[in-house]
Amino acid sequence: MPNPRRRKHRTWFIAWAVLCAAGLVATEALTDSPPADDKPADVSPECADLITEIEARIADQSDENASDTALVWTRSSSGPDDDCLDELREHLDAD
Repeated sequence: MPNPRRRKHRTWFIAWAVLCAAGLVATEALTDSPPADDKPADVSPECADLITEIEARIADQSDENASDTALVWTRSSSGPDDDCLDELREHLDAD
């Protein structure tokens, strides 16, 4: 004759395992980050290309000078970068 107490423990263990698996799947879905080559959302294509290019330069600088990294931004008073300056600031502040 099966032990009802043992069956109850088995049921609780199976329920616990199912909940853990569901929690792991939900966590993975919520923390899933977009691929690195995605362009920033909610900006024009020109600004997205500029932001991607600047991020690549920052990554290259970080790789070359891992201990002392400084970013210097120089720009002229007018040009295509002026249209994207606000979007660039928002994107870099978000990181």
